[in-house]
Amino acid sequence: MAEPVRLLILGTGTVGASIGLALGRAGQHFDRVGYDPRSQTGQQAQKAGAVDRLVHQPARAAGEADLVLLALPPTQAVDAATAIAGNLRPETVVLCTIGLQAKWMDAVREKLGPANPCLGAVPFLGPQRALADDADPDTPAADAFRGGMMGIVAPARTPQGAIEICLDLAAILGATPFFLEPAELDSVTATSEELPAVLAAALLMSLTANPGWRDQQRLVGRSFARLAGLLQGSSAEVAAEWVANRGPLTARLDAIGEEVAILRALLAAGDEGALSERLEEASRRYQEWRGVRAASRPDHGVDFGDIPRVNLFDRLLGSRPSKKKA
Repeated sequence: MAEPVRLLILGTGTVGASIGLALGRAGQHFDRVGYDPRSQTGQQAQKAGAVDRLVHQPARAAGEADLVLLALPPTQAVDAATAIAGNLRPETVVLCTIGLQAKWMDAVREKLGPANPCLGAVPFLGPQRALADDADPDTPAADAFRGGMMGIVAPARTPQGAIEICLDLAAILGATPFFLEPAELDSVTATSEELPAVLAAALLMSLTANPGWRDQQRLVGRSFARLAGLLQGSSAEVAAEWVANRGPLTARLDAIGEEVAILRALLAAGDEGALSERLEEASRRYQEWRGVRAASRPDHGVDFGDIPRVNLFDRLLGSRPSKKKA
């Protein structure tokens, strides 16, 4: 039996575990080694079948890895890169599978050094998962990214083989690959992930000015809970992410501030007609967005050209150093 492809998955939360499940379903012989600084998260991933085994010291497993998938929040990602740096075989590829801001990606690459290509391979939820009202996007699933897209962020002089590994992984996930600039990924992260959480924080902090909140908090329902729930997680890590991405994030907040001011003025004036028109326009834009999101196709896809396609299993085994005969 052929040796398995050894994959080190650093971070077994929603993204890391979903990728692990998709790899397990792919029908190839993978040895999925998982690590997570939160032991309970790692144990849950192993119980779900997303990893074959867990390690507590990623540095030891790094030397045997054919491919590293980095799916940790920024500060933890840098710590993990520090731990495995120097233990990886030369040219072992590291794929960052969550949307690390350019600042953090640069820090990860600096820790790894030039011997190991490091690029972004960020999968986005498939439309069925992203748009379903009854789906829990935080529950790992093998088909979480099926029909979605994978953003590839490749710095200059990235080896072609590393890019092809991204394309192979996208095929396993059932996602359409497309190329992104670091600034574009930062903008997407600000819009889709950070901005809603900022609004949730503003909403909750504003309630101190509401004298009726003491009683109302027992009555608020699902809409409030959905927004407020975006603040779950480490406050220090979230604050660090916001500060690192403050350029696009403050631009979005400025735009929202202008729109809130318009709506407030219309409310104060009691202008029901103008409010209705504005809500109709917002509804139209919402339906337009759902249509685009459901299609999940980039304006400019990846041109495969005449590159011979092989599967991830063969590609990684082909790059593995041969063992010396005794």
